[in-house]
Amino acid sequence: MNIPSEVSLRDPDITRKCILDAALKLFSQKGYHGTNVPDVAQEAAVGAGSIYRHFEDKQGLVNALYREWKEKFRKEIMIPMPDMNLSFRDQFLELWGRLWRFYRTNPNATVFLDVHAHGDYLRAECRELALRFEEDLQQWIKAGQQEKVLTNAPPFQLIAMVYGSFLGLVKQEQAGRPLKAGEIERSGDLAWRILEP
Repeated sequence: MNIPSEVSLRDPDITRKCILDAALKLFSQKGYHGTNVPDVAQEAAVGAGSIYRHFEDKQGLVNALYREWKEKFRKEIMIPMPDMNLSFRDQFLELWGRLWRFYRTNPNATVFLDVHAHGDYLRAECRELALRFEEDLQQWIKAGQQEKVLTNAPPFQLIAMVYGSFLGLVKQEQAGRPLKAGEIERSGDLAWRILEP
């Protein structure tokens, strides 16, 4: 969303949102090293000085953006947890559906979180957020393994395999091959097979 700089300077919250929106677009398209502060300023329709009034530098900007979107991602996927009265398969399909809803609503954020997940520029607080999300998933997997409905493999490997499948399909969509509604459900059934004993 481009807002004339004279308007955005009057409202720091609007300016900050414009900067974050522009940074999300550019960081998801060009990565951290391919994005510079003047490009973000131009995309946000603000002066470069406005960025430095809100963020100490590019690293501060990417960390603020990562923290904001990782928190949103965790809440939208994991809160509330699927109904524990459902079978584990149905719980998984609910989580799978939430992943797709998040992506369809926030495609740039989905790509951004993937591209920047292991960046050496991420600070400890961002890494801790990512770890908390993975721990939530690992607890769910361990509960399923105790009930013998999920395969007995290290939970972090299962998470990587299932999430990697999701990201692979996202990349297919980004390349111009979108999944239709029935295909999303079928992809969930296929991904579930990774978890079956």
